[in-house]
Amino acid sequence: MNRARSFALIGALVATIPLAAQNSNSSKSGESYLGTTFSVEGKDISDGCNTKQTVLDKNGQPKTESKPLKELVPGCLTPMFHGNKGLYPSFTNLPPGNGLGLGAALKDSELNTTRFPSWRFDYQIDAQGSFKGSWTAGGFLTMKLAPTKEPRAKSTSQLAAGATPSGTPATPVNPDKPTHWLHPPIVSQGPIPKRLPNLGKNETKLLLNVYAFHTSLNQVTFFGIGPDTVPAARSFFGLRETVTGANADVLLPWGLHFLGELNGRWPTIGPDHGQSSPSIEQVYTEATAPSLTRQPGFLQPGEGLQFLHHGGGLGENASFGAAYDLDWTANFQQFFAPTISTYSFRRLTIDATNEIHFKTRFKPKKSGSTSEESKDVSSTSQAQGTLQLRGWMSESVVPAGHVVPFYFQPTLGGGDIDKERTLASYADYRFRAPNALLFRAQFEQPLPKYSFLGLVFRADSGKVGVNRGDLDLSHLRHSYGAGFTIRADNFPYLIFMYAWGGAEGHHTFADVNLSAISAGGGTASLW
Repeated sequence: MNRARSFALIGALVATIPLAAQNSNSSKSGESYLGTTFSVEGKDISDGCNTKQTVLDKNGQPKTESKPLKELVPGCLTPMFHGNKGLYPSFTNLPPGNGLGLGAALKDSELNTTRFPSWRFDYQIDAQGSFKGSWTAGGFLTMKLAPTKEPRAKSTSQLAAGATPSGTPATPVNPDKPTHWLHPPIVSQGPIPKRLPNLGKNETKLLLNVYAFHTSLNQVTFFGIGPDTVPAARSFFGLRETVTGANADVLLPWGLHFLGELNGRWPTIGPDHGQSSPSIEQVYTEATAPSLTRQPGFLQPGEGLQFLHHGGGLGENASFGAAYDLDWTANFQQFFAPTISTYSFRRLTIDATNEIHFKTRFKPKKSGSTSEESKDVSSTSQAQGTLQLRGWMSESVVPAGHVVPFYFQPTLGGGDIDKERTLASYADYRFRAPNALLFRAQFEQPLPKYSFLGLVFRADSGKVGVNRGDLDLSHLRHSYGAGFTIRADNFPYLIFMYAWGGAEGHHTFADVNLSAISAGGGTASLW
């Protein structure tokens, strides 16, 4: 199947959902689907950016007061740039060297059609381009098998009876709006979906993503292959890749998830002249950069197993405590090149991410309320920072006589092709090889009065290897970083960091992501 047919297939599939939504529960009577979509978006922005809010006083009576800044900023940013339904502007970094991407995203993550009562749908169509001539465009459709019983929102009377005074919004939850489990998956960068929190115990048990996208990058850096390359070996190339396929997440017992994917990949490598360093074909050959002169299409299935577990917390009488999240994943992918079989290989990726969330107790303002909700432990706890400990390894299994194309090899140093920062004090794409190893410790601390602002500290150690046996603990590269973040609903809008360490100086970077595009988009990565 060629690229044009792939896009046509996905476009037709995505287009059927808005048509089906004409009979959805969320559409107003007599109003078109798009009309409802834009009216909901406008109302969400108006409510989020309103500087005033209605709260209940200590007597349970509504009153109007100014919205605190720590609620106003994230409350306004989220519906403007990362809402659930509408047409949103997009301002986000493309992969390193390709500039700031400007564009738009049309999405609906609150779609509930009466034609398919057992399924919930999310879709997204987006396109972005930079002044450097690089661009990306595509779309995906997410299908979720609904639980047997849909969570019910609190009624107006229930909310009023349980509302806490002094700062609790008096506006009730709209029972007609989809509940939280209908929101899109949060997928971190990686070959297949890594974190899908909406697959909970009483929530969706099966999630399917169908997608197609094309990425055109005019500037990617190549220093050669192996751990001992030098900065003077730098060259540049252009990368175009079309990916179309599907992936799935199936909830299993004991916190386990089965992950699967099937992708078609069509990469193209081109020159990049006019830079401060030569174009790749002027320095490297097929022997030193495998698949430089020929890029076949790839059929790429994959299977994985993920373990998610949440535990701990703040005890009822404790003044300090911690919750933790375990996210351990093992993925196995196969890359088949039917027309040039010597480029076929397999890859094993293991990622163990452990997060500890520290919490402290604080005394809420005194009031005359005796409601059960005001006595809830969670209403008197405050986040005091998150410690992340991560180990990541990618190994390539290469048959005799075969090679791994250089553009499918993982990189460490600066940012990679999927915009993930590792060994950030080094140049982007600095170390490249078929095998890679990374260890990370990171601590992020929200500011007490402005929780949407946070300080972040990071330490990375890692290396790449031409052979699997090269991935040991000797001769690791090190990098350290400190900076700040701006977040809303745990979505990072800005990360600014100064990184140092290693023998090649320091590196300052700012990653901007004012975008409605879901992280990772539920799709496959470029490598």
